[in-house]
Amino acid sequence: MESWFLLNEDGAPGAENMARDEFLLTAAETMGGPPILRLYRFVPPAITIGFHQDPARVLDLDAVRSSGIDVVRRITGGRALLHDGELTYAVAAPNDNPALGSGLREAYGRISEAVVSALRAVGVEAELSAGHPGYREEGSASPCLVSASRYEITAGGRKIAGSAQRRTAASFLQHGSILVAPASGGIVRFLKGEWKSLDGRITSVSEELGGGIENGALRRAIADAFAERFRVAWRPFELTAVERKEISRSARQKREELSGVIGREVRGR
Repeated sequence: MESWFLLNEDGAPGAENMARDEFLLTAAETMGGPPILRLYRFVPPAITIGFHQDPARVLDLDAVRSSGIDVVRRITGGRALLHDGELTYAVAAPNDNPALGSGLREAYGRISEAVVSALRAVGVEAELSAGHPGYREEGSASPCLVSASRYEITAGGRKIAGSAQRRTAASFLQHGSILVAPASGGIVRFLKGEWKSLDGRITSVSEELGGGIENGALRRAIADAFAERFRVAWRPFELTAVERKEISRSARQKREELSGVIGREVRGR
């Protein structure tokens, strides 16, 4: 049986989380080896924007400043997303790993299938979306959660998880947010323009179950579903002191990148 790495982490600020995901992508490209599954949260809540988005164009910067919420750029595409009341996963792997297929769509579908299995294991009637029209303009102010493309995950016709992928010549990273509590819809408060509630378009694990779920239960369900779907055993993944230092440096750069646009001093963390 093949072994994969599992990195099960607590919450971290947005820039730190995005720096860690970028590190995993680079590590998969330069060192190869088994895929890595990372599970984590955003503490405190943060907004991420897609790689190609202009924050001044899509965000209500006054609302962002007054709230004090962090904004950080993802290395993947897509639109603005509020990370609050959710569990985030990331899978980093070399492109030639046969278990994950031969291209973007195949890997996206297989990973999404594992997430669906995990949600079903905790009692959520999740399924893969066949896709329906949404907001197509990458740089628009529309939130990431307003549309469900093919292979994204829904429950009762509403989106319950959003995912995105980044590929290099030798590796890829897919990360996605699983909505655990009804909080991520609050992104509309931080977008330019007038936006109605997203309640009719998104749902959450707690809404589908009619109550909360213990954080560890969902993490275990995800790890078990991936192990079964890909027929793998888990090995713990540990970052070295040197790697942690490099990630911290990268996180500071990510905070500095948008500090001038947001109009806020960089906070050391």
